[in-house]
Amino acid sequence: MEIKYYAEINETHYESKLDNGLKILIIQKKDYKSSSCFIAYPYGSLDIKQKIGDQTQEYPSGIAHFLEHKLFENNNGMDIMETFSHLSANVNAFTSHTETVYYFNSSKKNIKKPLNLLLDFVQNLSISDASVEKEKGIIIQELRMYMQMPEQRLVLETFQSLFHKHPIRLDIGGNELSVNSISREILERCYELNYHPSNALLVCITPNHPDLILSWIIENQKNKKFNEFNEINRIIDKEPSSVYHKNYEFEMDIQSSKMTYSFKVKSTFPNNKENLLKEWKYRLFLELVFSSMNPQYEKWMSENRIHDYFGYDVELNNEYGYIMFYGENEDKDNFINLIHEGLDTNINEFEGFFERLKRRYFAQLLRQFDDQDDYAITLIRSRFSHVDITDSILCLKEVKYSDLLLIRDEILEMDTSFVKMNCKV
Repeated sequence: MEIKYYAEINETHYESKLDNGLKILIIQKKDYKSSSCFIAYPYGSLDIKQKIGDQTQEYPSGIAHFLEHKLFENNNGMDIMETFSHLSANVNAFTSHTETVYYFNSSKKNIKKPLNLLLDFVQNLSISDASVEKEKGIIIQELRMYMQMPEQRLVLETFQSLFHKHPIRLDIGGNELSVNSISREILERCYELNYHPSNALLVCITPNHPDLILSWIIENQKNKKFNEFNEINRIIDKEPSSVYHKNYEFEMDIQSSKMTYSFKVKSTFPNNKENLLKEWKYRLFLELVFSSMNPQYEKWMSENRIHDYFGYDVELNNEYGYIMFYGENEDKDNFINLIHEGLDTNINEFEGFFERLKRRYFAQLLRQFDDQDDYAITLIRSRFSHVDITDSILCLKEVKYSDLLLIRDEILEMDTSFVKMNCKV
């Protein structure tokens, strides 16, 4: 077992890799009373076109989410969730754009049984045609429910307006047409390709000694047989720098109109550490001008141009990037003008707030290591995006105030998209 100490966060990681390719990362928290274990695969909603060797395969959107549902089915009639409950553990799972994660939390110190159960049910897909057909109805009802949630619908419509063909524009669960096209054979093919131990990362945060946890995992894996692993690469078609819709409006049964005004990042870096650094520059600049640090902010609030539902989101990675502002406002021009007034703010007067703001973000980053779930998910996403767990902290420290002076012009060069959700008459 390899031992790595990270001085920036005062944490020690115990890492190992089994002969079958399973990567294991254990963090011992001696003072904790509970344990959390996560098994994750870099397989999410974006993985609808993959290259395996010389072959290219395409799948219906939503298939990773569908597969997550079906993993909880057991051919021996076992109720997975109830069995975890009997072991004093809570189990759950989620599918995101870039990963699928299964995990449990337990307050018992001896977690051998729930750890075995986690590995066993995730490493065994057993489904029937009938069960797949039944699941389609459940997932379609879930999709319809999500489409009635205003904030979720607004984000989806924003992605569909920003991007021409990148799969980020598709719902994680797919759509009714794509879900209905999924078969048992397609699910089994995706499972065999993407759920190999060589494609997995197992993270355990526990008061137990790492050697004990590792011995349980080795014992569980030693008699299991897996096919040869084929390296998989996600294929993303080249995306134009322009937005798909400059303006788009739709209606929902809501009390007040909601809108987004988004900037599409022209290009991102192949190395995600560089994207992290750039994202911090954007975030620090935007926080200086769209918060109470800016004297204009109080004026905007008094004029009812900013309400509780106002904010921004920034995401940059090696596949796409955007800056999204969202808020409640009946007047499109008023909202867009608000964003540009903020971007045009002279931040030379705010230099005194800069180091204070960095310290606040630094404290937020450190707090995530006290929460087992946040810690594990941060680890998983760091590994899958090929950055180190401390890179976000190091990039934050690296940002200089002078860097922010260049951000405004960079943002204003990006193509923009406006999306409005109107109240249904």
